[in-house]
Amino acid sequence: MAEKAILPYKAINVYMEQEYLESVLASVVVGARKLPKQDQIFFSQFLKKYVSVLGFRDPGRAPLSLQVKALAKAFEEKDEVVPVVLSFWTKVNKKLVKPVKTWLEAEGFKDLVSERDFKEGAGFIADWPKKMAFDKMVKKFTKDNTEVKINQDDLILMALWLTGQLPSD
Repeated sequence: MAEKAILPYKAINVYMEQEYLESVLASVVVGARKLPKQDQIFFSQFLKKYVSVLGFRDPGRAPLSLQVKALAKAFEEKDEVVPVVLSFWTKVNKKLVKPVKTWLEAEGFKDLVSERDFKEGAGFIADWPKKMAFDKMVKKFTKDNTEVKINQDDLILMALWLTGQLPSD
């Protein structure tokens, strides 16, 4: 059996338009303030380590728009930023994790994880099923889960993150 290619975490940027990325990051920055204290402290330390906002020693004290722009730059350039941000994104959107995870399991996906740590050489597996094109996935999920309100970009990002897979082409 051929070994599957591992793509760096930051490869997910190919599937995210800038405007959508910034909305995800804004939701993480704002949502992290509502998480348990331990998560808030971790996120604050993470921002200080990886994000730089001109004129602010603590990027967490900068206006939201400046935090988001600086975090977007780090998300696009630093592989170690992606798993932390997307793990926090799933914490902020925890009500969406369960229905998407349950649906993906019913579709045959295994080893679904909502939180990942950065490890050298880790990343996404280039193994997204060709038969599961994003538009087909969105239609099938919406048909199977009429009670779940989720926009298609969030659904695609959640599915990619939970499975740890990206399309190979």
